[in-house]
Amino acid sequence: MGRGVLTTTGRALPALALALLAAGCAGRSRWPDFSTQQYPRPMRNAVSPLPPGAEVNHPPGPEEVVIGRLADPVQLQPAGESAAFPLRFFDKRRRANAGAWVYSAAGGRAEILWPSGTTVVLFDHCTAIVGSPSRGEPELYLLDVQRALLNLTEGDQVELTGGARLAADSGPWLVERRLFDILRVKNQSKETGEVSYRDEVFQLLPGETVDLPLLSAGGRPIPERPGADHVPGPGFEVEVYGDVDSTLVENGVRLEVGGEHEISALGVRLHLQEGERATFSGLGAGGAPLPEPRPTDPAASDTDTAPDAQPR
Repeated sequence: MGRGVLTTTGRALPALALALLAAGCAGRSRWPDFSTQQYPRPMRNAVSPLPPGAEVNHPPGPEEVVIGRLADPVQLQPAGESAAFPLRFFDKRRRANAGAWVYSAAGGRAEILWPSGTTVVLFDHCTAIVGSPSRGEPELYLLDVQRALLNLTEGDQVELTGGARLAADSGPWLVERRLFDILRVKNQSKETGEVSYRDEVFQLLPGETVDLPLLSAGGRPIPERPGADHVPGPGFEVEVYGDVDSTLVENGVRLEVGGEHEISALGVRLHLQEGERATFSGLGAGGAPLPEPRPTDPAASDTDTAPDAQPR
């Protein structure tokens, strides 16, 4: 029996030695002994130190809100933090200060509640930042939205995707992405609200809807320049500043510049060279009336309508 034990142990020793050798080799091929990245080589920092993240643009503010998870997944990034964490079923409500980021993914539904009674519900893919009105910011920034339902109170403003501003004191308001470049805003309340988009302000009555194009230049309201003149056109208005001569033409306004100037109309802002001209035209239905046709000569009319007249 002793010989059998010695023989078994002797056979197990080579297998044990091989296992230890393999484990040692595997251990040395991992961090921190050396890097396992052979090709391509590790990238070097082109900027050092790295620039701050987007959260620096929205520092913590004194306002407080309550963020709740109505359906998973929802994530919260507190103000001043650089990372978000998910809201679990056992911890689905959190207090947050102005500057906090709220994320919801496909199937997710997040609710943001203010002490004033304002509520915003985010559906599916949405990204929002809680604003600080004490710093002159809106109550909420909707950076990206698939569908959102807003119940606003007096004095509330919300910056929509693209930069347009919604100002209302009622609700609900429905904001949804119709296409990849179209944002629809619908007034489902019983009060009137305003949507400021570039150089236009849309007054939305109950039940009315407006579609806002998501432009690469953004849709933020363009502030009116002090001292500017307004030239009325057929269905629109041209804002001019500086050395600009205006002339009304058929279905539009023609402008000729002679020096320093700025021209803004129909969502376009122009800076022309001296002596250049630009014409802003509206749609045919809203333009100036076309000139009336000349009365025809009765004699010529009789000749043209004679039975024996031949068409040319």
